[in-house]
Amino acid sequence: MMLKKMTHTVCLIASCICISSLTAQKVFTSLDSLLSYATQKSITVQSNDIKIRQAKQAKVAALLSIPDPTGNSGLNYTDNTTLPVSLFPDASNPGKYSEIRVGQKYSTQFSQNTDIKIVNLAGWENWKLAKINIDLANSNRLLGVKSLEENIASNYYNILNLQAQIVNSERNLAISDTLFQIVQAKQEKGLVKPQDVNDSKVAVLNNQEQIKQLEFLLKQYYLSLKTLCDIPEQEQIVIAQKLPQNPESEASTVVLNALAISNSLLKEKYAWSNYRQSVKSNLPTLSFTQSNSYTLYNQDFKLFDGKWYKGASIGFKISIPMPNANSIGNRTKAKYDYELARKITEQETIKANLVQTQLQVDYDKALSQARSNKEIFELRKDSYQKNKFLYEQGLLGLDQTLNSFTAMVNAGYNLTTSIINVQLAQAKININNKLK
Repeated sequence: MMLKKMTHTVCLIASCICISSLTAQKVFTSLDSLLSYATQKSITVQSNDIKIRQAKQAKVAALLSIPDPTGNSGLNYTDNTTLPVSLFPDASNPGKYSEIRVGQKYSTQFSQNTDIKIVNLAGWENWKLAKINIDLANSNRLLGVKSLEENIASNYYNILNLQAQIVNSERNLAISDTLFQIVQAKQEKGLVKPQDVNDSKVAVLNNQEQIKQLEFLLKQYYLSLKTLCDIPEQEQIVIAQKLPQNPESEASTVVLNALAISNSLLKEKYAWSNYRQSVKSNLPTLSFTQSNSYTLYNQDFKLFDGKWYKGASIGFKISIPMPNANSIGNRTKAKYDYELARKITEQETIKANLVQTQLQVDYDKALSQARSNKEIFELRKDSYQKNKFLYEQGLLGLDQTLNSFTAMVNAGYNLTTSIINVQLAQAKININNKLK
């Protein structure tokens, strides 16, 4: 009977992590393999790659904005329905003017104008901004990957923990069922009260429900992992890493991760360049100008028939922008943005050093807890086995036996969780040391 129940529960676990479908499963036996796969699938990472390409294109545009060539070409046909009147002195009547209409009724004009900046300090600063923005986009991508991997690691080890707890619960269910059968046998001989049978049955039911709840929670964590990694719902993934029984592990030395500091320094550099750009945008610019025009006049309605008159000019132009509320506001905002960026850099420097220490403390704490829990579990297990033997001999009550069983079960759960915590703390150290 017990073997049949265990087989049924194993099937439930399998259905939790492996839905029967035609889609091939992705099986991960280590955190590194999942991280590699998730980085390729993550839409967040892909979006950051797009932002990097966008920043590179913006640099090209910023380079073109230094000379900032502008111009236009146009063809204009005009029907002067009423020619303007000009006054000319009348030679035969001094002091008198003759009213003469000047011009032709029809005119066709083709014109072209070009303006190229020779001195454009704001344009050069804008190009520097674009270069900094590329470095910032790369830095943001690394920060995004680091945050993603840390979240995946937490979810990954939560799944491993639940899988291990289900195995523990299977084992505890078998133990509680054995104890239940012993109590039943004693009750049939009239050696125990019916209440003892009920209490032992409750222990079996509690373990059965514990397994169901763990299975539901395991499904939730798999869905959470898919959401985190942007894995489609129909794609099946399975975590199948074997956990060590010994809490001891080789800890890596925690190094200072300066990724956040570097990112903040780039933001500070960007803010300073942005401030300089806002200042230089109010400085004069020197431009080379050139224009060409061809004009055709006609008394008849003819578009392109007649003599064309050419006009051309070249020159230099100095443009002096006038300060306004908008430019002054932008400059003031850029100044304070730079001051805030400097403070954030100081904050990130302090935080990075604290995180380095915190990672080491978390690992030492998890390892100490795991060592203690291992010893406690061995003692609880020994106490239960002895109490069970004494109960079988009629030398100990069921209450004490069940209490020792519950204590052993809880100690087993605590040991598994603490071993997982050691693995997670080590994984966070590895991610910290890798992405820096």
